[in-house]
Order: sequence, then C-alpha cells, then structure tokens
Amino acid sequence: MANKKLPEKSPSEKVPPENIPSEKKQPEKKPQQGMWTKIFTDYRVIILLIALLLSVIFLAPSYSNGQLNSNLKFGLDFQGGSYVTLQLMNNSSSGVNQPVSQSTLDLTKSIITQKINAYGLQNTPVNTVTDSNGNAYVLIKFAGIPYDEAMKIVGHQGVFDIRVQTTGNNSVVIVNGSDVQGVGDPFSQLQNDGSTAWGVTFMLTPSGAQKFQQGAIQYGATTDPNHHYITMELDGVPFYSEPLSAQLASSLATSPEDKMEAMTGTGSAGQSQAQDVSIQMRAGALPVSVVPVSSGQVPAEQGAEFRMLVVVAMILAQCAIGAIMYFRYREPRIILPMFITSVSEVIILLGVAAVINWQIDLPSVAGIIAVIGTGVDQLIIITDEVMTTGKAPTTKKILQKLSTAFKIIVSSAATVVAAMIPLWYLGFGELQGFALTTILGVFIGILITRPAYGRIISDILNK
Repeated sequence: MANKKLPEKSPSEKVPPENIPSEKKQPEKKPQQGMWTKIFTDYRVIILLIALLLSVIFLAPSYSNGQLNSNLKFGLDFQGGSYVTLQLMNNSSSGVNQPVSQSTLDLTKSIITQKINAYGLQNTPVNTVTDSNGNAYVLIKFAGIPYDEAMKIVGHQGVFDIRVQTTGNNSVVIVNGSDVQGVGDPFSQLQNDGSTAWGVTFMLTPSGAQKFQQGAIQYGATTDPNHHYITMELDGVPFYSEPLSAQLASSLATSPEDKMEAMTGTGSAGQSQAQDVSIQMRAGALPVSVVPVSSGQVPAEQGAEFRMLVVVAMILAQCAIGAIMYFRYREPRIILPMFITSVSEVIILLGVAAVINWQIDLPSVAGIIAVIGTGVDQLIIITDEVMTTGKAPTTKKILQKLSTAFKIIVSSAATVVAAMIPLWYLGFGELQGFALTTILGVFIGILITRPAYGRIISDILNK
C-alpha cells in the first residue's frame, strides 16, 4: 500500500497560539555589588575612615617656614628645654633631713603643678619618687623653657612674709602667707611721668588683718611711717618696701585693714615681678623647702634635629615592614592594605594624643614603634587565617576563620595591656609615656583598625 504524502503547509499558514510551546520567564537577577562598593559601605571600614578624618582634623597639619607643624605637643626630647630634679628638705630643729610623708609629697606636687599651670605650661610632666632612704624627689621636664626660667617657677619654696622695720636695718615678721586668703591678678597704673607701674592686690584673713594692725602700731609704722617701712618678700627676697601711706596709717590706728596693695615696679620688669608674686602667693608656699640636685638643658636646635631623625626612623621602620611583607606574601593586594592599615593606626594614635594634649617624647615614640610591630603581627594572623579558607569559600567559613584570628588577637592584646598598666601606674617619668602610648595603640587596633582590615582582606582574597 502506497504511503500517502501529506500536504505541506504553506508558509502563510499560521500555527495556532495554543500549539506554540510556552517559555518560562527567568527571574531578573539583582546586580551584584562590586568588591570596593561592599568594602567602603561596611560599617567597620566606615568607622576607620571617620577615625582617620577626625584624627587629621585634630592634628591640623600645616607646612610653613620649611617645616611641618601640627597640634601635637612635643616633650623635652624633641622641642628642647630643661629638666630639674628637686629634693624635698624636711629639716628638723637639729638640721637633720627627716623623711617626707606621702601626704606632704602629694601636696608639694599639687602646688608645683598649680604654679606651672599658672604660667601657661599645662601638661608639663611632674613626677615624684621616694628612694629606699626616705629621700623624696620631684622631677619636672619643661619643654621649650630655659633653665633659668624653670628655676624661677619651681626652684623656690614660695614663702611670703610681711615685715615691719623696727630700728635701723632690723625688721620683724608680722604677717606670713598663711594669713593671705585671696590674691588678685596683676594690675597697672599710669604714672605722672608717663610710665606704667605694676602691682598686686591681696586680701588678709581677719586674724591676719589684726596681726598687721597690731604690728604696725607696736613698731611705730602708723605714727612714724618714714622710719618704719613695710617690706614684703618672697623667700627672703624683698619685692616691695615702702612706708605706709598717710591714709592707711590713719585707718590702722583705729581699725584693721584686710585689703593690701603692693607695687612691684614699672615697665616689663615690674609686670614680670607682679606676675611672679601673684602666682606664688596664689599657689601658696611649699610645705617643705626644695633643693635642686640635678638639672640639664636641651637646645631647641638639637630637639628639632632629633625630631626629624625620629620621623625618618619611623618611615624606615614602615618601609622595612613593607619589604618583609612582600617577601612573605609577594602579592601587592595583600601588602598594600596591610601597609595602609598600619599607617592609619599611627595617624589615629597621634590624633588621640593631640586631643588629650599628651606630650610626645622619646619613650612615647618607642611605644608607637612597639604598636606598629605588634599591629603587623596581628595583621599577619588575620591574613593567614583568611588565606586558609581556599578558593571560593563560603561566608560562614570566612567568618569562622576571622573569629579564630580575633580570639588570638584579643588574648594577645589583653596580655600587653595587663603588662603596661603597672608601668603606667607605678612608672616614673619615661615609663608612663611608653605605657600609655602602647595601651592606646592596642585599643585603637582592637576596636578600629583590626576589624576593618579583616573585612578588607577577606573581600580582596576571596574575590
């Protein structure tokens, strides 16, 4: 039987729609974020960038007169200045130096600090120490202050006395510093000859005013002022010696006077003397006398040269770290983030130092270098843990590795902080700067730079 040939459909004939096989519509894929977009939108990286920006603002770097300037406060090592070590002398009636109690040592430090701050030298390091024989010492480092000016500030006990002349050149003390209850700022008066005279006003306590009245009457200062001068002195050095005015002499004959006035001279010398008297009287006398046992001075030029050498040394240290990282990993995508993170940590640390007005001295620089070294160690731990995840790892596996790395890092940081706290609390001078800088660097690393680096390197290595 012959097969019948089916008629062919003409091209013009249309296939019914119901006979056309239906095609499933594929869901639209959301565009994936780029690697750098993911990195810079992560909150840990944002925190790092904000910290960097704030640090730069606080540092306020500028370049003028051939040198880089900032808000950083440099210590004696880098700015020049002087240092003084004072021994506290608690002499008995027999002339033997007695041990100084801790309360006396603390009071001495407080008064010295108050005097230093009054001269506008805030944050000047003042440290105390007692040796095995009971001798107490105070070490002060003045950045940018020459030795003579430093001794004028802290080299004297600051004992204030008012004397009245008796006969000839003899005089007796009728009022001392304990009778003063308020000291004013230096004031000026224009003289008839056109010069400017400077002086200080102060208030006596009620008992002090009575002592002054009784002494003035007893020794004839109210009836014969020109032969019974009133002399005011600091540490035995007179700064005022004049007879009582006719008005004050007449007033004292009937009632006490508590408001005193002492003119210290004219011109810049009189102004400087008035400032010294005001500050010394306001702070009060030290509870014991002081004797300088050692001192020294660093020229400003030498400090500036030393500062430049330290900057060069820190740059070389960073370059050496970068070279070591290159020989270890030989991948720029690892070395560059690690280097930037390390530099960022130093910038943030310096920004914090600028905010708290911490003086950067040589021990502080040693602390910064120690922070750089420990920081790179921790970055290597993070990098090695992330690299062990292999190719195309899951997010869960990456997080597990980062968690392991951070457990190691936190334990290491806790050990460093525990070791530094005793140095900061018990340290004498230099040790405190090293300890504080190291502790700050550790916390900046744990809270800011390490988390950001962990996110950055995990995205880069597992792209």
